[in-house]
Amino acid sequence: MFYLRSFKLLALILIVGTVLAALERHQRFLFNHLSERASSRGHPSLKGDSLKNLADVLYAIYPERAESNLLMGRALLEKGSLKEARKHLEEALELDRNNQQLLFLYAQLLLDLGEDEVEISAVVNELRRLFPRSKKAVEAYFERASKGKLHINDGLY
Repeated sequence: MFYLRSFKLLALILIVGTVLAALERHQRFLFNHLSERASSRGHPSLKGDSLKNLADVLYAIYPERAESNLLMGRALLEKGSLKEARKHLEEALELDRNNQQLLFLYAQLLLDLGEDEVEISAVVNELRRLFPRSKKAVEAYFERASKGKLHINDGLY
């Protein structure tokens, strides 16, 4: 008899636990957007005036940092000021040549400005050399974005 009561209590605990787990899963599904993200990539990106305001403040405080120049370049690109953005991205490249996002953005900017394929290829090849895991994706993107004008050659680096 004692074992039967223990079994009933254990079964009741199991049922209550299952119901609570299902309820938590449902709540997480409904309200997941409120939970704290584990990585910075999970946070939404700044856009528009918010990005420009943040870039202005950071650049005013840290004009010699690559991150503030990169952020200012992104903000200016978004506003359509390509030549000003190029100036900031080149300053950032002088400070940090190993930033994947910076190299990718700079290569995109050169492509948008219609610069010489040799100059764009140099940046793309540097990007491929520094970040070999993303080599194929970078090649495919820039060949597609240049509409066939830019051909990536494996022997360039």
